Amino acid sequence: MTMALPAQFAQYIPAIVGKKQVAVQYGPIGIDFGSECIRLVQFARRDHTLELSASAHVTCDAEIRASAKRTRALVRKALRKHGFVGRDVVSCLPPDDVKIMMLSYLHQTGKQDEELIVQRIAERVDDAIDNYVIDFVMVRPNVKDGQERSALVAMAKRETVVTYLECLRKAGLMVKVLEIESTAIRRLLLAKYDHGHSANLMTVSMGYAQTYISVLSGRRLIYERDIDFGERQLIAMLCEELDIDEREARSMLVRDERPAIELSEDEQTVSVTDGFYSVAKPLFMELVEDINRALVYAASETRGMPVERVYLTNTVATWRGIEKFIDSLIEVPVSVLVPFEGFNHTHASTTELDPRGALVAGMALHGLTETG
Repeated sequence: MTMALPAQFAQYIPAIVGKKQVAVQYGPIGIDFGSECIRLVQFARRDHTLELSASAHVTCDAEIRASAKRTRALVRKALRKHGFVGRDVVSCLPPDDVKIMMLSYLHQTGKQDEELIVQRIAERVDDAIDNYVIDFVMVRPNVKDGQERSALVAMAKRETVVTYLECLRKAGLMVKVLEIESTAIRRLLLAKYDHGHSANLMTVSMGYAQTYISVLSGRRLIYERDIDFGERQLIAMLCEELDIDEREARSMLVRDERPAIELSEDEQTVSVTDGFYSVAKPLFMELVEDINRALVYAASETRGMPVERVYLTNTVATWRGIEKFIDSLIEVPVSVLVPFEGFNHTHASTTELDPRGALVAGMALHGLTETG
């Protein structure tokens, strides 16, 4: 037996159903194919609040990656098991496949930034410029004619880009955009602050061989610099000092729940990590000099406003005690940029120690924040 609703209630049904349909907006899936795993993250906007919707960290060795069929099956299983919605993804090329650089050029009336940037890049490469895919983000967009502008440029071989896109397609995914890493990190950082945020913030992304320093003033990127400094030099130093191999060196430094290994010397007990940071301090001081230059530049560009906090991300940010060590070398508070901190993630599994976790989280926020 069915009962008809009174007319005065029935007229509200379409509005109620429509509201339920648009209450949750799912973002794209941020995905990163690492050498040993696949990292996936998805956010959703529910009632104007961002929340972590799904997260997965899936082991994937070279043998699986070599098979498009097995990779596709692995990705499908992960999406289904962890509750991901849709197949749209945002991704970045592997670090070794993309060159990121800063370019400065004079703004000229009647010429587009794209034209001037491509012209400068063509002067730097030996190969034909048509063989590359180029993307860029303006660093200093508000300048007058004849003044210097700066742009953060990412470039990769066209063949490499096509191959990567094809791998994603064969995995059953629809690529929404290929991202510049620093743009994704910037998006994550800004999502943690209110829309009215105006402070200066710095990110230091330390990878295997390169470190990128970025400064945000409110929502504007005002400084970007790349440095030939990273995990490779630091691990090599640790291996030489302690006469150990690379695997042992990494196990000593990785941030986990175990106590730091300790060595006894002259009746004093010191942790291996403390000892290493002491030995590596000269190397870090070169990085500190670059950080201090960025701090001075940020203040000069924003009428004396200091940088409020420095955030560490990428590979070296997973090392035990790294934030305390760098904090002791500069006058600005230092923290590790934790990917899911501040987001509701009741129904999603989280792995905060993934070196590229912040990057993937930033990619997953594409389209859900003002920083597209």
